[in-house]
Amino acid sequence: MTDLYHRFDGYDDLKSLLDGSDEDILVELAGKPALIRIPAAVTAVNPRARLVACLLHGNEPSGYRAVVEVLRRRDEYPFDLWVLIGNVRAATQEGWFAHRYLDDQEDFNRVWDFGPATTRMRRCARSILEELRAADLEAAIDLHNNTGQNPFYAILPEPSLEGMRLAALCADLLLRWSFTAHTLMEALADRCPTAAVECGLPHLPEGTAFATRVVRRFLDADGFAVPFGGPVPRPSRVVEMVHRVTVHHEVAFTFGTEIDDMTDLAIIPGLDAYNFGMLPAGQTIGHIDPGAAMPLLATDMGGRVVTERLFHATPDGRVVTVEGTTPIMMTTSVEQARRDCLFYTAAHID
Repeated sequence: MTDLYHRFDGYDDLKSLLDGSDEDILVELAGKPALIRIPAAVTAVNPRARLVACLLHGNEPSGYRAVVEVLRRRDEYPFDLWVLIGNVRAATQEGWFAHRYLDDQEDFNRVWDFGPATTRMRRCARSILEELRAADLEAAIDLHNNTGQNPFYAILPEPSLEGMRLAALCADLLLRWSFTAHTLMEALADRCPTAAVECGLPHLPEGTAFATRVVRRFLDADGFAVPFGGPVPRPSRVVEMVHRVTVHHEVAFTFGTEIDDMTDLAIIPGLDAYNFGMLPAGQTIGHIDPGAAMPLLATDMGGRVVTERLFHATPDGRVVTVEGTTPIMMTTSVEQARRDCLFYTAAHID
């Protein structure tokens, strides 16, 4: 089903593509994802494979630019290198890297190994996944950006020893992913250690530089197996996801200090500065009309509603935290909050 995505084998197949700029490459891909295989060096003995994925969200270019830089070097490796360039349509419509996904699309990082392949995007994901599962992968990473201020960190969907070693290779901060979102890394976690890597805000040179360092360390690593009884490298700080916080779908909201005739909730700007830190008890999250219902919905990883444990509406129309909370991935974008969530909360793991 390669009509759903481009398929390239080897640097010769990529030559005309890589001669253009980063943006020219996306234009040439003409709205379809690209799956690339760079065969192992001819001297490799029993080569396995490694995967680097990027641009599964069209507004997250740091990983894409890092991957293209690596491909332009035309290096050979003792393993097959697989590269997936994801939502090209979202990355090229209405400006460069403007949309996580388009209104007529599903989220391309939420359709992997998920139910019947009833849409074009799900059929594309299923076909790519079949190829990757047959590739004898020894490890996989998926590069992303955030829409709010966050440190660089790795996300681990499966807390195996090999996964911890991979995460430590990627970042000093690790988030344990503890719910099912049908991401690509979740779909491959039963085949090999996998990690998503968050490279900060998009369009910043430091994010692209970090993504490039991660890819090079990943490709230069001797392997990911952990010797029996040996030490297990791990990131210096580990947190685990606890809650997901969204805005009720019927609530009109914005990021600001006051509500008006067009909004029901004004979320205080700058709260993303608390990401991976501590949002203290009593902190004002936003403003509503006095007496209005709670506009936020918080659920735990089992889907149970826990809003009252986290938030309270005061008589004067403030939405405040009930207890100290560690927010992560708090966004500053209404679109992002609608399409994913406002933020998650996390707990530290010793």
